[in-house]
Amino acid sequence: MDLKNKTVLITGGTGALGQVVAERFLAEGAKVASSYLFEDELKRLSESFRKNVAVVRADVSEDEDVAALFKQVEMKHGNVDILINIVGGFLPKTSIAETKTKDWEHMMTMNLKSVFLCSRAFLQQIGSSSYGRIISMAAMPALKPGAGRGAYSVSKAGVVTLTQVLGEELRGTGITANAIAPSVIKTSANISSMPDEDASKWVTPEEIAETILFLCSESGKSINGVCIPVFGGIS
Repeated sequence: MDLKNKTVLITGGTGALGQVVAERFLAEGAKVASSYLFEDELKRLSESFRKNVAVVRADVSEDEDVAALFKQVEMKHGNVDILINIVGGFLPKTSIAETKTKDWEHMMTMNLKSVFLCSRAFLQQIGSSSYGRIISMAAMPALKPGAGRGAYSVSKAGVVTLTQVLGEELRGTGITANAIAPSVIKTSANISSMPDEDASKWVTPEEIAETILFLCSESGKSINGVCIPVFGGIS
């Protein structure tokens, strides 16, 4: 993959998906850093993860925290070459008529503002480099919205549009921006919360990690400004 010594920053790298992505990049010889927000996140980390990943506390929906995050990663590993925006959240099914303003704003902040702030900081730091990658997490409802997921779907659709704009702005620079839209991710938390669903159709964190790796590789350099559906067996 030729990712040796590339500096990778994963927002939310301490989560179920983020940990798998981090370990995969470490296996390729990359230098990996991750943001986290709550102390409880650290309890889930293995000793190996703590040893090999630079973990920095930051609220990536806040300008000052994002600036400090990139500064600390730069001091540890140098400029960030690859930004992977995983931080996000969702709400229980709620119709638009019943959606509270604070919940709507929470989705836009977690899922879209965080991607904007981190992507902007990444581009300001990377400057005129001839290599760079931004990979952001959209979601299946961004491409196939349904009833009851209004705030979530719109916030993730914003990630898709932002990615398309970045793709146009970065065209021909060697820096690319792409998004991945998974269906349900096969994590222990999702399996526990949806025991009646067929988890065999879900997408695994490992499958998502491999897609990210490809986009970051030399082979993925011509893919820019797109959102890749990773739906597994869900239609």
